[in-house]
Amino acid sequence: MRSPIDVLAGRVGGFKKMEIARRTVPCYKHVIEKDGEELSVCLLVDSGKLYRFPYETAKGIKGLGIKARFLRGEMEHLRLREFQPGLCRYVERADKAV
Repeated sequence: MRSPIDVLAGRVGGFKKMEIARRTVPCYKHVIEKDGEELSVCLLVDSGKLYRFPYETAKGIKGLGIKARFLRGEMEHLRLREFQPGLCRYVERADKAV
């Protein structure tokens, strides 16, 4: 029989569940979208990379699987750059505009 610590120590997407929770922090930021500025859920990964998190309704193991994709670097198209406190824009779109 599995103990509660065995369930917590399991893996999702190649990462331990506790590692995913420790390395990702959700936050709210104002993101400049095509439609204008919008308050959005963002994900801070490893205290340095900021991403737009459009999967707000994903919960449980499915949500951890999505966060594991951010940790592996598969979601670089959602990467943000904060140019003012609380105000962000997409990195790719800013590069294409220049």
